Amino acid sequence: MEDQQMPCWYYERDELLKTPSFLDHIDPETEARYRREGARFLFDVSGKLNLRYDTCATAIVFFHRFYMFHSFTAFPRYVTAACCLMLAGKVEETPKKVRDIVKTARMLLSDSDFAQFGNDSREEVMAYERVLLKTIKFDLQVTHPYSYLLQFVKRIKVDSTSGNKEKLKELVQMSWSFINDSLATTLCLQWEPEIVACAVLYLATRMKKYTIEDWEGRQAGLRWWESFVENMSTEVMEDICHKILDLYPPDGGVNDGVAEVTKSGTTVATSSSSSAGGPTNSLTQSVSSRNVSDQMVKRPRLSSSGYSATQEQSTHAPSFSKSSHSTSTVTHQSYSSRTNRR
Repeated sequence: MEDQQMPCWYYERDELLKTPSFLDHIDPETEARYRREGARFLFDVSGKLNLRYDTCATAIVFFHRFYMFHSFTAFPRYVTAACCLMLAGKVEETPKKVRDIVKTARMLLSDSDFAQFGNDSREEVMAYERVLLKTIKFDLQVTHPYSYLLQFVKRIKVDSTSGNKEKLKELVQMSWSFINDSLATTLCLQWEPEIVACAVLYLATRMKKYTIEDWEGRQAGLRWWESFVENMSTEVMEDICHKILDLYPPDGGVNDGVAEVTKSGTTVATSSSSSAGGPTNSLTQSVSSRNVSDQMVKRPRLSSSGYSATQEQSTHAPSFSKSSHSTSTVTHQSYSSRTNRR
């Protein structure tokens, strides 16, 4: 009987270093830049078309998954990205016409970049859809860290005396931006969304220098992140945090969204209303100077006391409300139970 299980979309470090693009003689730095440029392009097109954050994020995840099976040489990144957005619009029930996506791409891209679309840009994008669907094995449902972030923030208390609500809003906004930034990396191919959500909240508390004083489900001997995600280690979180911080220049602040790709194709830092300057703790270390093992760590797992979150419009963080989300249990399979699906 044919196995009907969905594929596993999480990869080890060595797998991420042996992609089709690498085998096609594209160096890792160039591939990483292509992924950033594709993500930025999708953010920009989504913004112009007033698409929800979940549609944009789903498109970016499709984009990253696609290039685990295909080379950037064989499939130009901007055409692939446009196709991913078209499909994500259908999946998230926010469909946009190919004509509108292509028109927006033409407005945002340089002549040389738009040349990737060929003579019939609409047909080129639609022709990619069949390849994309086969590549992602028709696995269309994607869960993002945003909903988990809102769940986790509901359960914490930053200041027991005053200002807790305002501080929680600040944490949501900064963490939301970090999730946006994470989409420019391969983190969505390495870690489950609840793990990324926990890590960006941890990073935001460090950047804001806030201390989480209490949290729902608190148990003796467990830190807040261990209460939310089983086996969640500080090493895993800091590894994720560094990958996000590596997107920023060493002397710059934290950006709101991923780095901007200019018409010339150059990646530059954008200004941010949520900039908090550089952190003053160990997270300022470069990745090369960190003592984080590349060996497989024990996979964290979501605790059984999670919540489901409603979706909000826009790629920016929604207004935070303690009563705006339901409290149904989130089920989650551990990584080890999925490794044999690939």
